[in-house]
Amino acid sequence: MPFVQGHLRNESLAVTIRTECGHCSRSIRIEIDSELNYRVLDGDEPLIFVPLVNFEKLKDPSIIDAF
Repeated sequence: MPFVQGHLRNESLAVTIRTECGHCSRSIRIEIDSELNYRVLDGDEPLIFVPLVNFEKLKDPSIIDAF
């Protein structure tokens, strides 16, 4: 995690996440820095969904199986 290393080293760090859209397989690159600032490097802002999962009650092997 760049933000943790950046704070521990007292340095400014950044990471680029390369992934793809789960719907259309379009390439997505997002850059995040030590201060959790981010910018999308390819195309439009992607719609990002973070599921709310109670991990203490989750009995499925992964959160994908819970949906």
